[in-house]
Amino acid sequence: MSGALLPAAVAGRFFLPPGAVYLKSHSVGCQPRSAEALLRDRMLTPWRETGEAWPHWLEAIDAWRAALAELIGVEARDLCPATNVSAALSRYLSALGTATTRRTILLAPSAFPTIGYVASGLAAAGWTTRYLPAAADVRDPAQWASALDDDVALVVAMHVSSNSGALTDTAAVAAAAHTAGARCIADCAQSVGVVPVAPAAWGVDAVIGTSVKWLCGGPGAAWLWVAPHDRTALDPMERGWWSHDNPFEMDIEIFRYAPDARRWWGGTPDVAPFILSTAGIEAIAAIGVERIRAHNRALQTILRAALEPRTPQWRWPKGDIGGTLCIDTGTDQPRVAAALTANAISADFRGTTVRLSFHAYNGADDAEAAVRALV
Repeated sequence: MSGALLPAAVAGRFFLPPGAVYLKSHSVGCQPRSAEALLRDRMLTPWRETGEAWPHWLEAIDAWRAALAELIGVEARDLCPATNVSAALSRYLSALGTATTRRTILLAPSAFPTIGYVASGLAAAGWTTRYLPAAADVRDPAQWASALDDDVALVVAMHVSSNSGALTDTAAVAAAAHTAGARCIADCAQSVGVVPVAPAAWGVDAVIGTSVKWLCGGPGAAWLWVAPHDRTALDPMERGWWSHDNPFEMDIEIFRYAPDARRWWGGTPDVAPFILSTAGIEAIAAIGVERIRAHNRALQTILRAALEPRTPQWRWPKGDIGGTLCIDTGTDQPRVAAALTANAISADFRGTTVRLSFHAYNGADDAEAAVRALV
């Protein structure tokens, strides 16, 4: 197990909160030390020296697309920047209205709430949101298959669920959706950066994700990936001048969709978040997602081996999970919360469930500190 741990020096590539054990990468990843210089070099300096710096800024966004594409094994042209996951999903859904006569979106009740908010907001346009049964195991493709019918247009699957850490067999869920004639989109917000993400291998139709968590890229840099088979087959209703084949044509009466995922882009893009995101992606890629995954599992094992036998009253996760240990502490929650605070351990709760995340910058001493606090 110790061989799976990353060298302690890896932590030096990130800024860590002083005097605390930071176990909240499921919420916000720590800042790479390279981020400030990259923002200065790719945004602030060109802006200061040229004024109208769009050529430099667009190069920076292209660099972001290339870095993310390499990390998840896709073509850069199939990636579209988005402000957040909600915007990415909304833009994608805006293209399905004319692409299918089906009008049901299927998701799990454990999906991140914004997914349900976006989907249910389409009720006025004739869409219905359907949920798996509350007790369904989202990792079981049969549970998804049994909820599909000929009105389901889209399955939204969480690659890793934020409330439980459950790791879904996304390829199997996508296959079930396709068998029923539906599309499948994967939400990788809680997996990318700590669990390998492979859209092409999964066979999904689209992926949404964000840089703010395990990718250590800060807020404001999310994305939509659309599979090549839908590259020009879907026409989003939500669009702006950067969705145009030539944004600088400037003829208000002529619009042609961009021939790639840029058709989902919309209006004037943000720049700074994607430069900061690039710093995060490059930092994660330099370490390697597979190595981070092995490191994460090793630290989870250290904590579980020491703590689980002493806490039979807690509900520990079973089956495949992602980077976050989600442990239901039940009536012990007040004591656990107080112990974490008293020992300067940054974690959080969903109800009585504590969420503990080990990233590349955490070490065995962090896992051991959590054990000492919680015994």
